[in-house]
Formats: sequence, structure tokens, C-alpha cells
Amino acid sequence: MRIINIIIVSIWLLISSISTTHALTIGVESTSYEPYYYVSTEKKYQGAARDIFDLFFQVSQLNIDYSPMPVPRLFNEFVKGTIELKFPDNPLWIKSLKSDVKVHYSEPIFDITESVLVLKSDQPEVAKSEIKTVGTIFGFTTPGIANEIKENSLTATRTKVVEQLIHMLVSERVQAVYFNKNVAMKLIKEMYPEESLVQHSKFPAFNYAYHLSTINHPKLIMLFNKFLVSHAEQVTKIKHRYGLK
Repeated sequence: MRIINIIIVSIWLLISSISTTHALTIGVESTSYEPYYYVSTEKKYQGAARDIFDLFFQVSQLNIDYSPMPVPRLFNEFVKGTIELKFPDNPLWIKSLKSDVKVHYSEPIFDITESVLVLKSDQPEVAKSEIKTVGTIFGFTTPGIANEIKENSLTATRTKVVEQLIHMLVSERVQAVYFNKNVAMKLIKEMYPEESLVQHSKFPAFNYAYHLSTINHPKLIMLFNKFLVSHAEQVTKIKHRYGLK
């Protein structure tokens, strides 16, 4: 308890050192990626990430505007400095675009698993060498299959609409899909309840994390990291509410 009290005091000291007279803009992806985040039909940013950030900005008494945009534009606006914060982000993503700036990353917010997924079948698993086509999301990096795509042993078909990946797989336009396992499982259950997905055993899962990032406001990242510790119980409850660990 004493450690938590110290953290809370340090949070307030950090808050007092951050002077802003305007609402901070956090750039977010307009891609629907439930349960982590999505943009509703009313154009509102929603999901587990939104609830965590809302709690953080409520605690820190800072004003925030969410600005959803396509992934390529989000990276460009972030590097240009037109948005103060970016989510999600990861040091592995588009390193070349960030080479001229120093990016500050928060501690992990969500642990992520990406993998090559195929439709579950009673038949023996298709050999890795026979998987030639894979569906991926436009603008997303694909570190788990980067070598296969580079060597042309896999051909990637990209789409901006996540749900389209499931349609392409079920209609056999692609043999597999590569994206977040939690998102994929939620979608297949909603869209094709008679179908199910499994990870292809010969393609290793790729594990990493979603972070909050900034270029010009490192104190905000320090503040957010302290919040993740002091409000760990509330953050965990939010994740569990969305079926996340």
C-alpha cells in the first residue's frame, strides 16, 4: 500500500508538471479490431483500449480527443507531429519511418498473439509448403510471416476491412489468414458460427505488445506508466470485461 501511495503522489507531481491548455490528440486506428478497439457507426472510438484511456485521462485530469484514421496516415501524422499520442504502437513497426525521430513507448498495455490461422477441419492439416495464399490487413506489418512473403513462398492478399479476411478464408479465396488471434476468434464466431479457426502448427505464433507512444511528450508516457501500476486492478477488470487477459 505504501508503494501505491508513493506512486499516486508521483502521478500528481507529474500532472502538475504537464502544462497544456488544449485537448491532447491521440491518434488511433480506424480499423475495427474488437475487442481491443473499433469505431462505432456513430464514428466513436470504442473498446477496451478506449475504456483504459478514458480512466487514465479522468485520473490525470487531462483533456483528450480521439482521432481515428487509416493506419498509413496514422503513422505519417504521428511522425509529422500533428498528433501528440499514438495507439497502438510497437518498436518493431515501420522502423524506417521513425528513423529520424525519437519515439517514447509506454509499458505494454495488451499482450498480443498473431498467427497463421486456417479453418478447422476433420481432414489432416495442410502441409506448410502447400499454403500459398494468406489474407492480411492493409497497413499492418506481418512479422510472423515476413520471410515467407519476402521469399515469395507466400502471397499476401491485403484488405482494409478486417471482416473481409474471414469472408476470404471461408470462400476459399485464400488458404489462411494472418492477424490477431483474439480478434479472429471473435469474428468467426459472430460471422460464421458453424466454422472455427485453428492455428497452423507449422507457422510459429508471433507474440508482442501494444504500447502507447509519443514523440514530444515523454512525461505523458511516464505518467501513463505510473497509472498502469497504481490502477492495475481497474485496468485488469476492464480487460476481463472484454474477454482479455
